[in-house]
This record gives sequence, C-alpha cells and structure tokens, in this order.
Amino acid sequence: MLIGLAAASHQSWSANLFTIVSDMFPKKAVASVVGLGGMAGAIGGMLIATAAGFILQFTGSYLSLFVLAGSVYLLALLAIQLLVPKIKDFEMA
Repeated sequence: MLIGLAAASHQSWSANLFTIVSDMFPKKAVASVVGLGGMAGAIGGMLIATAAGFILQFTGSYLSLFVLAGSVYLLALLAIQLLVPKIKDFEMA
C-alpha cells in the first residue's frame, strides 16, 4: 500500500513538472527542455546509485537514504517556488 502511494505521488509530481515546462517555454523549445531534464535525471540517477552504495556501507541503514529521497522533493519544490516567475492568471473578457 505504501509503495503504491509513493509511486502515485511521484507520477503526479512528474506530470506537473512536464506541465510547468510547457507553460514556461515556447512551443519549439519544450521538447529540448524536457530532453535536457531527462538527461539531467539520468545523470543524477547514475550518481545517486553510487552515492547510495557509499551511504549504505557507511551507515549500515536505509534510514538516511529514505530521508534523502523524501527531502529531494521538498528541495525541488523550494527551487521551483524561488526560480519560476509568477505566471499571470488568464482573464476572460
């Protein structure tokens, strides 16, 4: 049950990230920006796999890895709030 909830939460997070990209960048640039984000995610995945091995070997516990994994979402939300400009609401005439 907990894994299903985590997977659903992650999927809703990633769907919102794609929406932010399409709202912020011109139509011709969206695919490139998403591609760069995917590349950064793949590189991050390679690095965190190695780092997770070192952390697990050093601490002997998965607790720090789970705390890190949960904290990354909060850091990303903070980065979005600070770096993304305010998008004006659309007013219908």
